[in-house]
This record gives sequence, C-alpha cells and structure tokens, in this order.
Amino acid sequence: MSAIPLLIYAPIMAVIFYAVLGFLFGGYAEKKTYCMVIATHQVMGLRYSSIYEIILVSIAVSSLGTGLLVAVGAVPVVDAYAFLPGAGWFTLLGSFIFGFGMMLGQGCMVGMLWKSGSGYVVNWMELLGLALGSIIFAFPIFNWLDLAHWWKVTGTGNVGNGSTLNYVPNLLPGITATAGAAIVGILFFLALIWAALILRKRRVGSLGNSAPKGKKAIMNSPYFIGTVFSFAMIASFIFAAGHMFNYLGVTTPVALFSQYLLSPFGIYLGGSGLSTNWYQTIPVISAFSFFILMIIAGSTIFSMARGTFKIRLPSGSASKAGDLSIGFFGGVIIAIGARIAQGCSVGGFWSGLAGLSLFGLVFTVGIILGSVAGYFAYIFLSTRLAGNKVRKTNTAKDVSIYRSLLEQCIFSLIFGLILVAIGLESLSANSRYLVKIPSSLITQESNAMIIAGFVVMILGIGISTYHYVVLREVKKITPIPIKGDVK
Repeated sequence: MSAIPLLIYAPIMAVIFYAVLGFLFGGYAEKKTYCMVIATHQVMGLRYSSIYEIILVSIAVSSLGTGLLVAVGAVPVVDAYAFLPGAGWFTLLGSFIFGFGMMLGQGCMVGMLWKSGSGYVVNWMELLGLALGSIIFAFPIFNWLDLAHWWKVTGTGNVGNGSTLNYVPNLLPGITATAGAAIVGILFFLALIWAALILRKRRVGSLGNSAPKGKKAIMNSPYFIGTVFSFAMIASFIFAAGHMFNYLGVTTPVALFSQYLLSPFGIYLGGSGLSTNWYQTIPVISAFSFFILMIIAGSTIFSMARGTFKIRLPSGSASKAGDLSIGFFGGVIIAIGARIAQGCSVGGFWSGLAGLSLFGLVFTVGIILGSVAGYFAYIFLSTRLAGNKVRKTNTAKDVSIYRSLLEQCIFSLIFGLILVAIGLESLSANSRYLVKIPSSLITQESNAMIIAGFVVMILGIGISTYHYVVLREVKKITPIPIKGDVK
C-alpha cells in the first residue's frame, strides 16, 4: 500500500519548510547543547544527565504525538511506516558502529552540525571524515554486504523497508492499527519518561538544595526543552506525510557533502557510468539537504547574535593534532555505521522510536551499546595521544574585538559561499546523476540554496558589524571544554 499525501503543496514548499525548521532547530540546539555525545560524557563522566533527559523527553513526546495523530485519524496509518527503513542484522551492526564513531568524532549528527556552525574545528574534521566514510561505504561495503538486497528483504529476523511488520502497532493481536498506535505511543512515552526520571532523580539528588526553582527553572527544565524539540519531529510527521520520509533524517544529505567536494573536479559519484554504488540510489539534493545546512546556518547566526560564536581548537587531554585526528576517523566510522543501519542519532534513534518501529527499537540497542564502548575508546585514545604538556581548562579572557569581528565575518562569508557553490553544483551536475530531479524543481532548489547562501553572509556580517559599531562589545572567549566538562 502506498503512502497517502496528507497535505497537497508544490515540492518547493518542502524546501522552504525544512529550511526554516532547520534554521530554528540549529539555533535552539546550539543554545541548549543538544548532543548525544555531550550527554553521554555527562552521564558517564560526571553522573549528570540534563542533556540526556532532554533527548529522552524529545523522543518520548514525539512518540506519543505520532501515535495519537494516527489514532485519531489525522495522519493515515500507512504514512506512519511507509518510508521507515527496515530492521535486521544490519540495523544492529550499523547502529553500534555509529554510536562508537560518534563518541570518537565528538558529535552526534545534530551535535556535529551545530558545533560546526558555532566554530568547533574538531567537528569540521568530523564532517570531512564523514564525507570519506560515505565514499568507503558506497563502493566496497554497499556491494560486499549486498545491502541493496538485505534492506528490502522481509523474512525471519528481518523486515524490509516500508513493511507493515515494521510498525509495532500492527503486531498487536486483535487490535486495529489505529488503536494500536495510541497504545504503543503511550507505552513508548511512558518507558522513555521513566528512563528520564531515573536520570533526573540521580541528578537532582546530587544538586541538593542548589537545584533551581521558579518560572525560569521551568523554562530551562529538560522536560520543557525536550518538548520544544519534539515539535520539530511532529511537524515533519504531519507536513511530509505521503510525500517523503516524514520523520527527520540527516545522514543522507550530510553524506552528499563528499559529492559536492568532488564534482568540481569532474567526479560524479552518483553518475550512471560508475559501478553500482549507494550514491546512485539518491538524488543530488533534497528538502533534507536544506534542513541540515540550515541547522549549521541557524547555529552560526544565533551563536553570533548571542556572542557565543568562537573558532575553537580542541582542548581535550589529547594533543590538538591527536584530537583532530580522532574526530576525523570518528566521522569516517559514523558514515559507515549510519549507512549500514540506514539511520543515525536522528534518523534511527529519534525517528525510529517516534515511528513506533522495530527499526527504532533495534537501533536504540545498538547506538547505546556503541556509545558506551566509544566513550571508553575515546578516553583511551585521547590519553594515549596526550601532549607532553599538562592541559588546563581555559579561563575566560578578553579577546580583541577586531579578532572576533574578523572570525565571524570570514566564517559567515565562507559558509555562505559554500551554500552558493552547492546550489550551482546541483544545477549543473543534475543531468550527470543516475537519479535525476525534474529540471524545473532543481532550478528552484538551486536558486533557493543560492539565496540562502547570500542571506547567511548578509546576516553574519550584519550581526558582527552591529556588535562592533553599535554595541561596541568586547567579546569574551567562552570557556572551552576539556574532557569531563559538560559543554
């Protein structure tokens, strides 16, 4: 059974929707440091769990929201599972690899994006590693594991993409799918909130009388923040139902970064002239491409407006070169794991559970085990690669206002030009790919990306100039976290 479009709109509207959603999401994620890697370091190293609680609550409310929307008939049942990846051995393997890699890369998919946008150099290296890892996966691994076959197989221990068996409510005996959606949505919600409350009890107990109180405490509560993040998933579930993957996904468009880097040299990974590979299964650009790029843009612009943007070199226990190398190879591992599993911390863990799917349940097991293993691997590697000098936590100090202005202007200019280049490349290279986008749509998407690039440049330079000329603010270096810090 095919998915049923819930809303009728021109394809370009999906681009606009996800661009705006990504921009706001990136700004809020940067402000609240939404990242599974930071959350894991908090829990494992400091026994502090506020960010992990935010993540669990966001998934819990998303699961409840999607389940109830199906239960009341606001979204057809088929749209809840039609675009979800299948579940199998590859899901468990890939999610474990992904969880391990994200701890080395020092950013989950959301964390990688907003950290890159707010100046973390190690996450730039993680992005480059992800580009290389996507190529490594696309050619030898994709064909060696015959994943094009396994992803579609429905059988014992394996559920193909779009299978009704992948949707847990369909597995409840004697209960309609709509009623099952409500039941499973509530069960997922309660299970995730229960896990968050266990973490909260330990966190609040450690704070004692110093725990914040009042209205401000509510606004900064993990339960309020997590609910705000959940709105992004629920909005996507409604808006894209019947048209495309209607949860949230980021690894596929991020993986295309390697294509953008290579196409100026006449190398088209998705070209029909190459041997069968993963790049030939996807279009060169999509609405989610705008989502992930605007997460970076949102983080950049909002961090500049808040005065928290700063080009940051690593400050962990490893030497700078060592930390950057760990981040790069972590990105390579992330890409391979995400592509094998067909999901990441967003598209697998969050979207999979919000989709009430077997895929999400299997992915959750793998990513948690992988992140714990990756945490200890990162501690080991960073210790082995430690520099000769003892590292100390950086203290806040004044920075030349001219340097701050220069950093912000150069970064916003370069990132804006990257967006313009992607728009131009997409337009010129579309005809060379095996999966082609209609010419009218690719022209609109290209123009939208170019406009976005100029908007980022104008906003970035404008905000920096405003701080300098009008406010005459002297920026301060935000204390850079070392191993064990929470931010």
